[in-house]
Amino acid sequence: MFVVLHTSTTHALVPDRRRDFAKRRPNEYLLIPAVASLPGIGVFAGIITAVSNIADTGINVGGTLAESIDDSDIEIQAIALEDIPLFPPSVKLDYQAAHIKVGNLETYLPGRDSPNFTIPVTGEFNYQFVSPTFRSEERRFNAWYNLSYFDGFDYDENGNEKPLARHGAGAGLLLDLTDDVVDPRIGVRFIYNTTLHAPRKSPFGENEGEDGAFGNGDDVRIRDYALVLYFPLAQQWYLAWANTYFKATGQEDSGNIVAGGSPPLRGYPGGRWSDRFGFFSGLDLRYNIPMALKLDWLLVSALLEDIQLAVFYEVGQVSPVDDGTLYEDLHHSYGGGVRALFEGIVLRLDMAYSDEGQQTHLTIGQAF
Repeated sequence: MFVVLHTSTTHALVPDRRRDFAKRRPNEYLLIPAVASLPGIGVFAGIITAVSNIADTGINVGGTLAESIDDSDIEIQAIALEDIPLFPPSVKLDYQAAHIKVGNLETYLPGRDSPNFTIPVTGEFNYQFVSPTFRSEERRFNAWYNLSYFDGFDYDENGNEKPLARHGAGAGLLLDLTDDVVDPRIGVRFIYNTTLHAPRKSPFGENEGEDGAFGNGDDVRIRDYALVLYFPLAQQWYLAWANTYFKATGQEDSGNIVAGGSPPLRGYPGGRWSDRFGFFSGLDLRYNIPMALKLDWLLVSALLEDIQLAVFYEVGQVSPVDDGTLYEDLHHSYGGGVRALFEGIVLRLDMAYSDEGQQTHLTIGQAF
């Protein structure tokens, strides 16, 4: 069944919400023992957990506890809290914290012509992130500020590890004109993000060391823009089409490769391609199998609404300059997957392919 659109001029293109996000079922949870390959990182065994609307407060919690079972020798402990209510009630707080050890990580060099070989990275770091967010009009309009703190390591020009602690800051806007917050099927989303000047000191800690291989410096401003459209095609068939563009300004005369971002191509390791400018365009064709199945197991307590099958195709590229070459010699990614759709949680498994091999994604949330 398709949603009914408002007939007034103001709301003619805005679909009604299928459900009220604030009134979703409390205490839905998933606790999933998993073995998964994280693109560009390694093969992991551990637990993925998510809890939606704890005690009907609106707060969501997600977490990961995992370690690699290949020769990458990586450990991850991470937790995320979303929608912690503040005052006024339209302001929420998101918080993330992670401790990550990389004993034998292989990472790619930045740049449009990044070679198909990796450089080893070792070290250990902590990461914290906090974001007060204003949400209104049934969460259709969102505006936020975020502050992050990385306390760990970087590398100098000779490849030697050195201590590094750095703050990052940013802001963004989301206009969500879709029929659902968690799993939209019709409508459009506009998203804008920009980095901002970050403080040197906060309750998280204080800056230490100089930017090196992992940092662009505080004089670089990164902006990205996204437009995502959702179309119902036939009964239970839907199309999602995402388009993103990012750019980095600053340090134009430095001669350094400034990484403004990386196209989220699922067929490549994370961060495989990065440069000053970049774009991404992806199509998801999704088919929903209605379930309405109440799961009340030891590791799962939730209403499984749909099983979703999907196939996808994506293109993207990066460039040091913003001209026609950005749209030449594109990188391609394709694949398929299955998603378990709960009222407040999407569990997604995708298998993606490119000219550099295959990648597996097991995660919470839609790709877009």
